[in-house]
Amino acid sequence: MIFDIRLYIIIGIYMIICISLMIFNFMVVRKTVRQSAAATGISKKWKAIIYKQAVKASGGEISMLKHARFLLKKLANTEALIAFSHALHYLKGEFPEAYNDYIYNKYNVFENLANIYNEKTSVERACYADFICDFPEAAGDSHERTVGALISYIDKSNIYCRTNVLRALCSIGSVSGVMNALQVINDKQLFIHTQLLTDELLRFKGNKEDLGKYLWSEAWRWNDNIKVSVIQFIAQSSNSYNEEFLSVLQDSSVSAEVRIAVIRYYAENSYAPAQAALIKLTDSSANITLAAEAVLALASHPTPDAIAALREALYSQEWSVRYNASSVLVGMGNEIDLTKVLRDDSEYARKIVSYMLEREEALQPKETEGEKVSA
Repeated sequence: MIFDIRLYIIIGIYMIICISLMIFNFMVVRKTVRQSAAATGISKKWKAIIYKQAVKASGGEISMLKHARFLLKKLANTEALIAFSHALHYLKGEFPEAYNDYIYNKYNVFENLANIYNEKTSVERACYADFICDFPEAAGDSHERTVGALISYIDKSNIYCRTNVLRALCSIGSVSGVMNALQVINDKQLFIHTQLLTDELLRFKGNKEDLGKYLWSEAWRWNDNIKVSVIQFIAQSSNSYNEEFLSVLQDSSVSAEVRIAVIRYYAENSYAPAQAALIKLTDSSANITLAAEAVLALASHPTPDAIAALREALYSQEWSVRYNASSVLVGMGNEIDLTKVLRDDSEYARKIVSYMLEREEALQPKETEGEKVSA
């Protein structure tokens, strides 16, 4: 009997929990719908305000100043800024001429807003930086003050804010802004993941060649994380750094991370003078990671010396080096070399090449019965 009562109590508690969760979910959904409806209503109001101001260019200077004061007052709130952004997106897409008329001569408003948000939290600063990402025109042609305010956001900020600031500076196309931002990140020892930083640099709306030149001229003053991002950015936006990167590749005092970024550049850009340095790096006794990457890069340098180095790499004690070497050789289709390896005394070399050949065969598309018959 006691057992039955306990069972009923457990079932009752379970049902109460289920009902509570249903009520909670209902309240959350209801609140979300209300907030969405309210946001839609606010966005519609902003559309009307913006469009009215844009098409009534004959309103005169007094009307413009009044609207500027209105914007400074309202847009200091992030919720209003987000609703304003939605309205601007609509105007920009549907009425581009009206959008240009509206943005024109309001640069001081957005400069002042940039300074206002500098006094706010990291999340709020990130929100304003995101606004500039979407509407870089708001910074105007003379964007130094807006850029300066954005750079000041970086210090004492979270990763989200720092990323948005970099994205905003790249959207504006400010070379000096990007350079100064990276200098702050370096000096303050702030962290941004290498690939994330590279992705933001690749969003740069200005001349990427010019940005690359400035970045490369200053990169050696910065930490390895930024150096790698600079090299990755240059590698994906230019192929004219063969000579500059070669000196880095040959310099053993440079960190492995930086040299690996350079090796990957040469994996995509064949450069004969770099071959000797790559072959030298295939010796895994110095650095295993460098050796494995150098072996892969030799795929773009299919010379007899490179093939000889790849065959030698098959005898490495490091599995990653052997694996990459066999992958490159099989990809080159050098059947004579592979046949010799399969008869070699080295178990390391035989096994890895056999495995790679079986892997390549397994990846080949199989013929159907119909294709065999038609053949």
